[in-house]
Amino acid sequence: MKKMRLTPAVLQDTAAIVKANLSGWYILLALLLFSIFMSGCDNKEEELETMGGCFPVQDCIFEATAVKVTCGYGAFEDTWLQVNDTTYIQPWVNATAVQHLMVGQKYRFGYMEVQKDGRYNDLYICQAALPKAKIVKLTCLQQVVNSGI
Repeated sequence: MKKMRLTPAVLQDTAAIVKANLSGWYILLALLLFSIFMSGCDNKEEELETMGGCFPVQDCIFEATAVKVTCGYGAFEDTWLQVNDTTYIQPWVNATAVQHLMVGQKYRFGYMEVQKDGRYNDLYICQAALPKAKIVKLTCLQQVVNSGI
């Protein structure tokens, strides 16, 4: 014998509406999950710029100082990063929220090496030889704040 469940009279109308639209909720939930899984990069170029996925890597594990390079060019024009061992980092692509580097300021950064493309070809003409540098896409960039201790 099947047991009947009683619904309070106050909730009978609401219960009937929920039962009638329950399949609609499942469809809505399925569409929401489908849109989450299918959302992502709009195009292949954006996907390639974010290291094979649509979310940039946040790996600020390296430290360097912003320096001015004569005839330098790149994402921050003539301002590059110099690691303590005098290795130069030439930011070619900036995938961070930082828009300017301050010369002399220390930064933590994350990067991936990239190949030069022609994006800066028409911007700079200079006869000076540039220092050897790693050409990178910055994936994370944070200003180092001195505690003053």
